[in-house]
Amino acid sequence: MILKETTYNKKYEKTFFALGTINTIVVYGSSCEDALNSACRRILEIDYRMSAFKNDSDVMQINHYAGLEAQKINIDTFNLLKRALDFSRASGGAFDITIRPLTELWGFGSKQNYVPERKKIDKVLPLVNYQDVLLDDKKCTVFLKNKGQSIDLGGIAKGYAADEVKRVLLQYKIENALINLGGNIITMGHNPTGASWRIGIQNPLSARGQYIGRVSVTNKTVVTSGSNEQFFIKGGERYHHIIDPHTGYPSKNELLSATVLCECSTDADAVSTALFVQDINKSISLLRSINAEAIFILKNKDILVTEGLLDNFERRYHQ
Repeated sequence: MILKETTYNKKYEKTFFALGTINTIVVYGSSCEDALNSACRRILEIDYRMSAFKNDSDVMQINHYAGLEAQKINIDTFNLLKRALDFSRASGGAFDITIRPLTELWGFGSKQNYVPERKKIDKVLPLVNYQDVLLDDKKCTVFLKNKGQSIDLGGIAKGYAADEVKRVLLQYKIENALINLGGNIITMGHNPTGASWRIGIQNPLSARGQYIGRVSVTNKTVVTSGSNEQFFIKGGERYHHIIDPHTGYPSKNELLSATVLCECSTDADAVSTALFVQDINKSISLLRSINAEAIFILKNKDILVTEGLLDNFERRYHQ
């Protein structure tokens, strides 16, 4: 774990690695060390239980016994799985935690510019079906119906962890904080000047840290899904890491990124992924279901915002 801690004008900060990304928590107050330490421990606990890479995690156990035996898991993981399946149903499968066989096949981050053959995708595609995740509420068990199936909570776990950090900080009576778990952001209260937090919206065609605009938010979460983080170009075609569960290929639509703003980061995490996969015209009902607003950046460089952000989003990008 990498830790950074500074005290200036009652500011406390910790930066560390977990959930496959860099996480930074900044709080303002007095004697906040215990709160920060508790928040960090909670993130590491979630990472241990929900990682698709740690041998003893709940997720790895479920995947290992796919098609063989139901697995009893921690109640936190179980409840998050239930919430994930709610979003799978609500999005018509655009968000699907059983996507892992496809993401492993494509191998973003591990295979060099690899495009699987169509027959390999067709072989794996039947394994992707959220309806094959069977939950037993009384026994707190999970069962994948078929061998070879596997789940991945990467599309929702960071949002859940961010919500848990907020819960921990509130228990310590902290009112003002900025939580950033690999781009999943939660704002609490106000910034040091007493104003709303100003959160930059990444330009999906530029390097990280280059913003296309910004929003002012208080007690909201801001989560973006986009094609700029992991991609390659082969044969003149751009392939990114967000796979469409219905086709087996990186999603194809007019979007470069989708940013969701609401009160619950768990919800925003899952919905931002679904929005990036499904047709933009189907997005409004899903956003309304979680009382959210959104920013869509299109391939033609147009920017669409939902009605609640018309007077908030400030564009910083010039064509």
